[in-house]
Amino acid sequence: MRGKISVAACAVLALLAAQANAAEASTPSAAKSTNQANSVQNVELGGVEINSVGDNISESGISEGFLTKNVQQGMLAGKKVINLPYQINTVSKEIMNHQGVTGYEEAVKFFPSAQIQMRGGATVGRPQTRGFEGSVVGNSFWDGFYTISTTAIPMAMFESFQVQNGIAGSLYGAQNPVGIFSYTRKRPTENQQTVWADYTSRANFGLGFDSSMKFDKFGYRAVFYGSDGAKQVKDSNHQRRLASVVLEFYPTDALTFETAASYYEHNTAGFAGQLALGVTNGKLSNGLYVPKAVDSKTKGLGQSFGGMTLKTTTASAKFKYAPLEHWYFEGGMQFQRADRHIHSVVNYLIPRGRTFRSVTYQRDGDYVTRHDGGATAAYRFDLPSGYLKAVTDFDTWGLNHDFSVQANGFRYVQYRYKNVSTQSWIGGGNLYSPRVYSGSNAKRGSDLYKLSTTDMFNVSVLDDITINDQFSLMLSLSNAWIKERGRPVASGTPPTLRPITTRYNESGLSWAGSLVYHPAQDVSLYFTYADSLQQGGSGTNADGSAVVLKPYRSKQYEIGAKARVGETDMSAALFKISRPIAYQANGVYDVQGDQVNHGLELMAGGKLTSDLSVLGGVTLIDAKFKNPRLKEAEGKYVNGVPKVNANMLFDYAVPGTQKLAFSANFHYTSKMYVDDLNTAAIPSFFTTDLGVRYTSRAMLGKQTTLRFNVNNVFNKKYWAGMYPASADGAGGVGASGVLGSANGLTLGESRTFMLSAEVKF
Repeated sequence: MRGKISVAACAVLALLAAQANAAEASTPSAAKSTNQANSVQNVELGGVEINSVGDNISESGISEGFLTKNVQQGMLAGKKVINLPYQINTVSKEIMNHQGVTGYEEAVKFFPSAQIQMRGGATVGRPQTRGFEGSVVGNSFWDGFYTISTTAIPMAMFESFQVQNGIAGSLYGAQNPVGIFSYTRKRPTENQQTVWADYTSRANFGLGFDSSMKFDKFGYRAVFYGSDGAKQVKDSNHQRRLASVVLEFYPTDALTFETAASYYEHNTAGFAGQLALGVTNGKLSNGLYVPKAVDSKTKGLGQSFGGMTLKTTTASAKFKYAPLEHWYFEGGMQFQRADRHIHSVVNYLIPRGRTFRSVTYQRDGDYVTRHDGGATAAYRFDLPSGYLKAVTDFDTWGLNHDFSVQANGFRYVQYRYKNVSTQSWIGGGNLYSPRVYSGSNAKRGSDLYKLSTTDMFNVSVLDDITINDQFSLMLSLSNAWIKERGRPVASGTPPTLRPITTRYNESGLSWAGSLVYHPAQDVSLYFTYADSLQQGGSGTNADGSAVVLKPYRSKQYEIGAKARVGETDMSAALFKISRPIAYQANGVYDVQGDQVNHGLELMAGGKLTSDLSVLGGVTLIDAKFKNPRLKEAEGKYVNGVPKVNANMLFDYAVPGTQKLAFSANFHYTSKMYVDDLNTAAIPSFFTTDLGVRYTSRAMLGKQTTLRFNVNNVFNKKYWAGMYPASADGAGGVGASGVLGSANGLTLGESRTFMLSAEVKF
C-alpha cells in the first residue's frame, strides 16, 4: 500500500510542478461553460455540464445531436464529444421517456455497437461493445463510481446514459476492452414536481413521482417508482420498487457536497426460461440444432415458481471544489450491495431419440426443465469504491495542456451459500407445446460466506495538448494494482471452508495516445492506439477445481471522423481490438487463444429537418478466434457476436401542432453463431417499434404528456441473444450430466403495448 500512496503522491506533485512552471494559464475544460442550442440547458455542477432538453413541448430529446454533448463523468468529464478521439454516444432521459425504456437492457439497443451477453437473460446479462463482453465490475459507472453491471438497473433515476466504445484502461485502470457504460443520476433543479403512471401489457401497472427543489445553499432530487402485475405472460409477475434521493449542499460558490442513496428491487416470475443447447468439443452436441423461435408470451416456457429477485442498495458522498480559476477537484466514496436470488428455469433441448432420466424423447423441440432453487454462483456482491481527481490547464512552450490526475479503485467482494442451493428436474416439455408445472423440490441455499475479494487501485494521468487551431494530442497513462484473494467453493457434508489465500498480486501499465486533426470547424479526424491491462478470467476445470488467471492485456487501433453538418451529427470509426480469451475447452479452463475483432461503426443524430430528428447507426464486426487451443476453431467467428448490428430511431413532430409527435425505431441484428466451430447460428432478426405522444399545457398542471408505444409491432419471434459456453469466465448455463456444458438462448420479447401519462406541476 505504501508504494501505491507514493505513486499517487508523485503524480500530484507532478501536477503541482507543472502548474508552478506554467508560463500562462487558461480556464480548465472541466470548469468551462459553453453555449449550446436554445433547447439545451447548461447546468454547472462542480464544473461538469449536464445536458438536458428544455421545456419546448415539440422537442424530441434527440434534436441537439450527440457530438455536442459533454462527457458526463471520469477523466474526460466536461469535454465535448466532437473533440475527443473516442466514439461516445448518449441517450437522454427524453428518449428513454418517449420510448418507454425502464432498464438498461432496453436502452442499449439505441447504441449500434452495444449488446447484452445474456448470462441468465437480459436483465442480469453482461454489457458488451464491439463484440467483447464487459466484466461484473470495471466497465460500468454511476456518477463516476464503479457499479455492479450484472443486476437490474432502473433508468427512471438517471438523467442520461452514455457509452464510450473501445479500450479505456488508460483512463480508468484495469478493465475489459469494452469501454465505459456511464449513468448520470438526476440531480436537483429548480422547482419541479412530476407524477406519472404507466401500463404495460399484459396487466402491469406502475406509478412514479419525481420531485426536485433547489435553494441558495441546498437542493434535493427524489425519485420514487413502483409497479406490479403480469407482463406479457399470463400469470407472470413483474414487480419493481425504486427509491432514489440526491441531496446537494452549496456552502460557497466554489464548493458543492453531494450525497446520494438508492434502493431498487426487481422481482420477476413466470417468464420464459433460457433454452440450453449442449456443446461438445466446440460444436453443438450430436443431434442438436437451433430451433425456430416461439412467442415469448407462451405459457409453460417458464414456471410461476421460477424467476429472480434482485436487490441493489447504494449510498455515496462526493465533493466538487473549484478554489481557483485554473483548478478543479472532485472526489468521493460509494458503497453498493447487490443481492441476486436467481431461482430460474432452464429448458435443455434434447435430441430426437435421446434418453435422459429414463425417458426417450422423440419429437423435435423436446426439452427437459431444470429449476434452480437459488444462486449456485455468487449470491451477494459488495462494492465499496472511490476516486479523487484534480484538473488544471496551463501553457508551456506555446502548447496548451488540459491536465488531469485521478486516483480510483474498488474492493469487489463475492459471497456464496455455504449450504448450496439445490436443483430439481421438474419434467419435460416441447418448445411448441410447453407444459405448466405446479411446483419444484429445489431448495434455496443458506449461510453466506465470503468467497473472494478483488482489490483494484489505479492512478491515471491525462494530458490533452492543444498544438494549434488544427492539431491536438491526447496522451493518457495509468498504473493499476490488482490483488485477488479467495478460497475454494465450500464442499462436503456438512460443508467446510478452507482458508482464504492470495491468488495473485499483480500490477501493470495501460496507455493510449491519440492525434486529433480539425480541418474545419465542427470537423475532427483522429487516430488512437491503446494498450490496456485487464483482470484475468476465472472459471472451473471439468473436475470442478477453480482456476483464477493472472491479468492479461488487450490492444486497440482506431481511426475515426466526426462532423456536424447543420444540425446533424455524423461519426465513423474503423477499429481493430485483440485480447486473450479464456474458457473451458477439453476439460481445462485457461487462455484458449485470442479474440481479434475488426470493425466499422457509423453513427448519425440530430435534426434532418425542423420537424424530423434521427439517432442511430450501424456497426459491422468481424470477430474471429486466433491461435485457439481447439485448432479447428482457427479463423472461425466468435459465437454470440453478430456481424451486423443496426438501430435507427426517427422522431417526427407534426408541424403547427406543437403537441403531437410520432416515433419509429428500427432494429436489425444479423445471425450469431452458437458454437466455436460455427456449425449452427441464431437467425438474424428485424424489429419495429412505433410510438405516439401528445403534450399539452392546457390539461393538468404545467404540462401533461400522454404516450402510447408498441414494441415489436409485427410480433417477430426471434432469439435475442445468448450465453456462450465459451464466454470468458463462463461455462454456459451449466453442466448437467450427459447434457454437458451448454449455450443458453434467450427469446426476444414479443409484441408489447405501453401506455403512460405524465404531469408536471
